[in-house]
Amino acid sequence: MQENYLVSQRNDLIEARHTNPLSVREQKIILTMVSMIEPTDGDFKDYRISIKEFSEMLGLEGSVKYTELKEITKDLMSKSIEIPRTDGGWLFANWISSAEYQKGEGVIALSFSPKLKPYLLQLKDTFTTYRLSNILSLKSTYSIRLYELMKKWQHLGSWSCSIEKFKEKMGIEHKKYPRYANLKARVLNPAIQEVNEKTDVFISLTEIKKGRSVNKIKFAIRHAPEREIQVPHLEKKSASIEEPNELDKLCIQMNELAEGYQFDTAFFAQLHQGASLIWQDDAEQELEFLIRYVNEEKTVKNPLGFIKSKITSAWEIHEAGGRITFADLQPVKERWAGREEKLPDWFTSIDEPSEPSESNPELDKEKEKLLKKLADKKKRTKKDASTS
Repeated sequence: MQENYLVSQRNDLIEARHTNPLSVREQKIILTMVSMIEPTDGDFKDYRISIKEFSEMLGLEGSVKYTELKEITKDLMSKSIEIPRTDGGWLFANWISSAEYQKGEGVIALSFSPKLKPYLLQLKDTFTTYRLSNILSLKSTYSIRLYELMKKWQHLGSWSCSIEKFKEKMGIEHKKYPRYANLKARVLNPAIQEVNEKTDVFISLTEIKKGRSVNKIKFAIRHAPEREIQVPHLEKKSASIEEPNELDKLCIQMNELAEGYQFDTAFFAQLHQGASLIWQDDAEQELEFLIRYVNEEKTVKNPLGFIKSKITSAWEIHEAGGRITFADLQPVKERWAGREEKLPDWFTSIDEPSEPSESNPELDKEKEKLLKKLADKKKRTKKDASTS
């Protein structure tokens, strides 16, 4: 297990309802398994964790007893999750399908439920990535869940949620903490404090009231890489500093271009993966164009969220068979009335990115118009080719 292992999950899984919540120990086991998945894996494997690492990760004292190990894995196999589907349906699935203690090798081999494949394998869009080391130091199950949700919404800089929905996401029973004051004292405040002290995000809370009661909470989220905690027992092993890989070097290069904001390696890996799928060999160039635009367009308030939203929009165009680039993108203040726009207005909008609960009719019409235009162009190209 390495401290720079990344945990990547589809956002549906992060937003899922924890009807039978994992304990802190179980969360760390599951997320360690997730960090062992390679981006190119087409199927799940048996994920092997040595007893030594298992003990250190869970804070078990002395030599691990066989009965203790058996109980931990047995309880883990009974834990399930409810994942909402876009069509209004849902999926109930156990996290683990099998667990095997290989005594001679001093290893526990664990397997994910096959139903979780779409949420953990070959992720291409709408997923969240963070370093495993951030959650291994947390001691509360609520802190881990809060951290994951904050990482999911970090690119937007904020996230709001009703009290009831928040309790569902935390795995808190409906009848537990009926008074907001108790929820705040027992869950919110301790979790926020621990996340702020031990991870790479810093969050603050705003309470939204309806009458005299708090019915909604809003989190402001800021990336704080200087706060990231490294795994203590792994620090001792890393006497020599490893050379950064190509992606890390590219991230450093792009951070040198960025003005007033910085990419962390996990967030940049998501952006680069999306850009590479769209533009392939030109991905680096397109990212550079976009960063230079954001540097000059001073009205963009959330650079990281803006960049991610534009790459997401470009992906939609790419999926529809079209092609769009950032090469022609210029700040609003430099445009003139007669200039031919190669990018549609909705794509160059400097509004803060958001995820509305309902679709925007004007945006949908604009996209539909653009996609129809692209489709007509492709038809004309094929017709010209057949007649020539």
